[in-house]
Amino acid sequence: MAAAPDLPFEHGLDIKKGWFDMASLDYSAKLSGSVEFDVPRGRVVHLEHDGSGNDVFLPGVRDTDMAIFLLNGSTDADVANPGTTASGRFMHQAVAPTGKLSGVVATGGYEIDSTEFDDSRSYAPGDLLTAATGTAANAAATAGVLTNASVTLYTTPVVGVVSSGKHVNHNGVNTLSFWSVYLPGSAT
Repeated sequence: MAAAPDLPFEHGLDIKKGWFDMASLDYSAKLSGSVEFDVPRGRVVHLEHDGSGNDVFLPGVRDTDMAIFLLNGSTDADVANPGTTASGRFMHQAVAPTGKLSGVVATGGYEIDSTEFDDSRSYAPGDLLTAATGTAANAAATAGVLTNASVTLYTTPVVGVVSSGKHVNHNGVNTLSFWSVYLPGSAT
């Protein structure tokens, strides 16, 4: 499933304010084996038990899921690095050789820039954000992607509130600036 790695600025999460200090909250887990696509850094995931006693990440949020914003993606060298070249020579050991991803939890006081949002939409300060779920290959373009479409308070989980909105960052990549928020949707 691992494709060629992205350049560091193509997909990303930049925490503009609130990170890193002793009060910062993050979480690490492997990506669920049921996810059929590469999940880039900057996407929204939630935590779930996989039935074997392990916690795993799944893209997007639903119901009362806690949003976690990924600091690294599933194909990043510190997550999916085999440690050897194609010919079997030692290259380097991954920082997280067990394949764990890491992300910041939406309850933290962060202002975030993410490349992983629906760029076709307009965003104004105060717009509420959510992120659709999905694990099938056909969900790769939308699962875990921030959007202000179809957000209904207390029904749709809210993961953020737009701060300064959509803009082009210093790398020439479109990003969305928002504050992390946890407002659960309806429980099923």
